[in-house]
Amino acid sequence: MRNIFLSITFIIFGFSQIVLADYPDKAIRIIVPYKAGGGTDTIARGFAGAFSKAAGVDVVITNVNGGAGSKGVIQVQKAKADGYTLLLTGSTDMIGLSTFRKMPFKAVGSLDPVGGIYTTPTYILAHKDRGYTSLEEVIKKSKANPGKLTAGIGGKFGAHDVLANAVNGYKNAGFRIIAYDGGASLKKATIANEIDICIIHSPVLLNEVKAGLLNVIGTGGSLAKITYPKIQGTKTLREMGIPADVGVTRGLWAPKGTPKDVIKKLEKFIKAAATSEKFKKFGNNFGFGPKYYSSKAFLDLLNLEQSVYTDIKGKFMSK
Repeated sequence: MRNIFLSITFIIFGFSQIVLADYPDKAIRIIVPYKAGGGTDTIARGFAGAFSKAAGVDVVITNVNGGAGSKGVIQVQKAKADGYTLLLTGSTDMIGLSTFRKMPFKAVGSLDPVGGIYTTPTYILAHKDRGYTSLEEVIKKSKANPGKLTAGIGGKFGAHDVLANAVNGYKNAGFRIIAYDGGASLKKATIANEIDICIIHSPVLLNEVKAGLLNVIGTGGSLAKITYPKIQGTKTLREMGIPADVGVTRGLWAPKGTPKDVIKKLEKFIKAAATSEKFKKFGNNFGFGPKYYSSKAFLDLLNLEQSVYTDIKGKFMSK
């Protein structure tokens, strides 16, 4: 009986090793939890080609919009933990959802972080026809007209929302915050001059900035490395007396319980793709050179950003 048990165990273990050794042998699906056309979707599509080449299989992007990004996250959370379904989204988007809403997941612990690929600060834009040249100028006007001036954000509970509330909270700015259903919708509203200021992840809308249609009037972190010298010296929140750093790292997660050997392979593929000439070229054209984080470094970043969001929530967003 013992020999039969050992034989069955060997067969099962041996089969699992063969499966892991063959991974990946079919297309990998990456779920982006927003509509096509936003910043995260653009980065995902810029990354997919390099990732496909590194993994040796097709990589398919699927947009799952809804619930401020939560619908796509939950779909990955429920997916089979075999390495063939991954989530690509922003670090602070995940943190915002689980910090400000009751969710069936947490940014840390519910999914396995596999690696970060692209880091950018969140910046503040205004249509040229508004005539605004600095965030401080708009804050002064908004304080004089509380609730009249509008700040557009790509959705509730993410980095955009945190930056808007930090400005309102630390400066008593009085902006009326309007949440859109993703970056694509926010982009359209900004270009159409429907809002006073737009809070969005850089370098989204950089082409419109270069064309002179939009002005960059503030930023949640340094723009020193953006590939457009004219805005590299833009004043940060901290330089305006707002003690907050707000940005995002786009990264990839796998369902909890994905085999360690599969995670190691994914990490290898992600590193190769994120540091490839193909993705570097995309990044430089988009606005920033890519920045790679290992799974451990990405987890450390998530924990650090979580502490920032917990602080902002306690001060200004707890009601």
